[in-house]
Amino acid sequence: MKKSGGLALDIDETLSRTNYFWVEYLQLKLGNPENLSIEEMEIKYKYASDPGYWQTDNGLNLMEEMRNDDVFQENLPLIENSNTVVQKINKILPIRAYITARPDSVLKGTEKWLEKHNFPKAKIITRPLEVRAEDGNKWKAKILENLYPEIIGIIDDNPGLIDCLSSDYKGTVFLYKGISEHMRKDIKIVPCKDWEHVWQTLSTASVY
Repeated sequence: MKKSGGLALDIDETLSRTNYFWVEYLQLKLGNPENLSIEEMEIKYKYASDPGYWQTDNGLNLMEEMRNDDVFQENLPLIENSNTVVQKINKILPIRAYITARPDSVLKGTEKWLEKHNFPKAKIITRPLEVRAEDGNKWKAKILENLYPEIIGIIDDNPGLIDCLSSDYKGTVFLYKGISEHMRKDIKIVPCKDWEHVWQTLSTASVY
């Protein structure tokens, strides 16, 4: 029997290998001065936008185009088994929303990507264009707090979201690929190293 509350899901780097796709595309379009593989760049730089040699007017304009390109979102690679595990989770704890810091302009492409990979149907909440990309975690934290207890937690890869939640937040953050501990102890954080760990956590314990 499903519980009355449900979960929210992040998308980029939680369901999709967005950073990998960005690095691959930027290397093709802007060059690879360090001659690094995609995997090596992912290790060295947290985000594809971090290398200084891509911080040119041309590079920044290209990245902004990528953020707002529906077709680009439709072609992102899937994190292996994320869709399969999410379908299993949905049977015991309903997926109520996808909350992403992607801009509103790529809502249709995001819908098509989720449908293509057979994710549960749920509301998609995208970042309003008036909210700056760098304020995405603050915006997402406020959404989560306002939606509790309809949404009792989120699976998300970004520790920055945790930093933006208030101490009054009663929900749970399942930190995908998260560290074993997080400095904050005033809210509920459950690190999960991979999707199988997410499933084991949600199916065997009342952590929410």
